[in-house]
Amino acid sequence: MNAAAAAIALAILTTPAPTSSAGPTVQVGLKWLASQQKADGTWDSLNGFAPTTTTATAGLALLMEGSTPKDGAYAPHIRKTIAWLETNTSDKGMLASNGQNEMYQYIPSHSQALLFLVCAYDADDDPERRTRIAKVLTKATAFLVEQQTARGGWGFVGSRPGNDYDDSQSTATVLQALLAVRKAGIKVPRKATDGAVQYLSKATNNEGGIIYSIFGGQVPRGNDGQPMISSMAAAGALMQDGSRPELLAKWVKYANGTNTAQQLQLLRTNGIYAIPHQHHLSRVAFALGENGHRKLDPDASEESLLRWSVHRARLFKVLKETQGKDGNWPDQNFGPVYSTALTLVILQLDNDYLPAFSR
Repeated sequence: MNAAAAAIALAILTTPAPTSSAGPTVQVGLKWLASQQKADGTWDSLNGFAPTTTTATAGLALLMEGSTPKDGAYAPHIRKTIAWLETNTSDKGMLASNGQNEMYQYIPSHSQALLFLVCAYDADDDPERRTRIAKVLTKATAFLVEQQTARGGWGFVGSRPGNDYDDSQSTATVLQALLAVRKAGIKVPRKATDGAVQYLSKATNNEGGIIYSIFGGQVPRGNDGQPMISSMAAAGALMQDGSRPELLAKWVKYANGTNTAQQLQLLRTNGIYAIPHQHHLSRVAFALGENGHRKLDPDASEESLLRWSVHRARLFKVLKETQGKDGNWPDQNFGPVYSTALTLVILQLDNDYLPAFSR
């Protein structure tokens, strides 16, 4: 472990315990989410939005409770989701469904399914099922690596059918999935993940904001960065062992400092457009803990530091206040299942349980 990584590791150990439990909020939310699972193991969203992504995110929320594919309150639900993915994996290794709404965005959906499946694999202690899942993971990882573009990124679809198009959001989604696979002990080519980091670095402006795409020669110019993508890149970078990207400090600063108060307010009015950013930013805050950001950026002002205890207190308060009476988090764009699953992932980060979300 290098000096920077050691400093971060030391810093996160000092994170205070939660001052108020999110337990009741989480338990009601999990019960509602589990009740929405269909007989085939999937979850629905409004207008058929990314069914694989919705299902995989819901499965992650149940895994983060502590249930495994073998044991726990939600083990039956997790097993059904695994079975659905096994049944619907294509011969090429693609995990996304064949639904019309995913035909044009199967790379992000595949990546979310891969993230869920590798977390389920890592939590499982059934030898036969682990052997089966490992084969699916290996095939699905190879499929994803093959879709990488010449610039090191990914787009909505594979590089060939997409004419080598790529974008930063898809690339950051893929990077997180591949790093989770590696953390679970399955081989991932270093060239693939290094290429993704390089792509995101090239898409970064002077402020630390990552622009949507560098396809077609687009160049970051300032005031064109997207905070959510910066938070996605930072979350991925903090999953890596060893050295961190040079731009990590800038990504964290930009993700945390851009309209933070406004983002929290958006959770009360239009959550689906704010919760994904908070999801990734919370992962960054949790990974850095209490003093990790200071170690990463010694020149940061005290008020700009991202501390898990402070971030958690502010965000959890809003999330508890916006929970519906039946336990979900309403959303009129993509439906309550997706927003509820993302929210439950945030609220259960302190469990420090799954490889992709642990310190």
